[in-house]
Amino acid sequence: MPSVMGLLEAEERAARQRVEVLREQTDRLLAELHESETDWQELVIAQQRVGRVLAGQHQDDAGGQAAGELEAPVAGRESGSAAVVAARPGSILPPWSPGADPGALAVDYQRILAVLADARRRSEEPMACRQIATAMGVELTPSKIEGVVRSRARRLAERGWLTQTSAGKFTLADGPAGAASA
Repeated sequence: MPSVMGLLEAEERAARQRVEVLREQTDRLLAELHESETDWQELVIAQQRVGRVLAGQHQDDAGGQAAGELEAPVAGRESGSAAVVAARPGSILPPWSPGADPGALAVDYQRILAVLADARRRSEEPMACRQIATAMGVELTPSKIEGVVRSRARRLAERGWLTQTSAGKFTLADGPAGAASA
């Protein structure tokens, strides 16, 4: 007759193996996600640059046109405007730059920035993803913490909005923090 401890150890080994397999799959998926996001961002940047170049070229071609006259609509532009229409607010995560508007970010990104700004005001920074999730009112499950908070906080850090410490905690980067307090 098998011992209870032996059965528990076998169950524990099987559970550990399942966890290891799932972690490997998660790592592979996160790497694939990062690669796809990078490709997407490069395409968005290319589209923006081409739009700016075409807008500049169109302005040069229409040089004799009076400023108030309407011009023929061009894809990606409003009639009468030489400026390229920006992407829908929140559709991409732009790199931070002076004058960048956090209001143009997706709601979850704005919420993370607001939580960290509040933590800075209370001198309680940097914050772990679990703490950020709690402050945001996100369900404290691994999938929600990883999907809603950690992945977005990492993207914010990659684009200069946040700083990630070596312990995996996040805080507002100096630029966005200075802009927030101004």
